[in-house]
Amino acid sequence: KFSASCRALANHLTRINNMGLRPGFSAHTDKKEDAQIYARITQETFDSVVQENIDEFDMAPDEALEDAVGQFTSQGVNLSNILQRVPGGDPDDDPATVILCRKLEELLSEGAEDEETLELSYGGGVMKITFRVVDAETAVQFAETAAALRNEVVSDKTNANLAGHRNAVDSLVSVALSLIRSPAALPPVLECLAAVISDAEARERLGARGIASLVSLLRTHPSNSEI
Repeated sequence: KFSASCRALANHLTRINNMGLRPGFSAHTDKKEDAQIYARITQETFDSVVQENIDEFDMAPDEALEDAVGQFTSQGVNLSNILQRVPGGDPDDDPATVILCRKLEELLSEGAEDEETLELSYGGGVMKITFRVVDAETAVQFAETAAALRNEVVSDKTNANLAGHRNAVDSLVSVALSLIRSPAALPPVLECLAAVISDAEARERLGARGIASLVSLLRTHPSNSEI
């Protein structure tokens, strides 16, 4: 049979080619770690293939999952960013890295009190960065969650890539900004960000906002050696 994963990969690569890119292409060259060139798929694509195996090919859930993993792997797809599970599983069964990334996003949403805007010179112009300020209790939770995520990344470097694909870089930058008035809570967050962006793909997610935010933190706390 022409498997669901083959069709999904073909469609995915067609979309990439239509944008004038090849899978995994990056103009960035990193001296510490060169990003490999390979095909990537999204979690949604993987989940849809597993579900299609179940619905159209009458596979048992475990068989459908194994087939999808095998087919994508044989086609040269890197699945390090994918949760290899049957769709609809309990989120509490996700890897610790994913759970912690999700917790950071939840804390950003739930613990915010007010918004502030920073203006700083960047790239020959002025960049405005709006961020949420959090209360003292949330600041402590941010520090604890970031420390736990850093431990996961340090213990297994593949978790840095997984975290990067789970929005960890942007979340950690936003968390750091929310703590700009709480310097005691910043070091665990910045240490976690450093661990995550040790991965080449994750580092490319930092972007102008991330770099400008880090510059702003350094300018705000110039004499704090821990920052």
